[in-house]
Amino acid sequence: MTSKQDASTNKKNGFTLIELMVVIAIIGILAAIAVPKYQDYIAKTRVTEGLSLAAGAKLAVTEVYSSKGAADMAEATESTFKSTTTNSIKDIKIEKSGAILITYQSSVAPEGTNTLSIVPVNNASSDAVTALDLSVKGEQPWAGIWSCKSPATTLPAKLQPSDCK
Repeated sequence: MTSKQDASTNKKNGFTLIELMVVIAIIGILAAIAVPKYQDYIAKTRVTEGLSLAAGAKLAVTEVYSSKGAADMAEATESTFKSTTTNSIKDIKIEKSGAILITYQSSVAPEGTNTLSIVPVNNASSDAVTALDLSVKGEQPWAGIWSCKSPATTLPAKLQPSDCK
């Protein structure tokens, strides 16, 4: 009897090939789901980096507007704001109207779909924001509010911060 018991316990030790294949399949499925989510997470953090670097541009535009009023913001902020290029950010540009364009590297989003626009507005809470042109005299006074809900934004919605959607 002991020889039969020894033989049956020897068969139960270890994993069968089928069990190993099931485990490998499960790991493969989990990796197929996790890798794209991780890449989106990394891209979102790079977008946030661009917003942080654009804070200097926002400050420059705000200071020029508060001291000079309506002016060509690209020209007026030329000496106070310099764009920073990083592994994630290709360019940060202040336009004449005061809008700020953040262009991301192709590692964040493909060329042509890699721009986030931040515009001066007086009411950022509505879905349809109206951008102000800070270079036009006679435009309504600006309250210093910014919005990234702009038609100039080409960045995919899944990469945009939640308040930009």
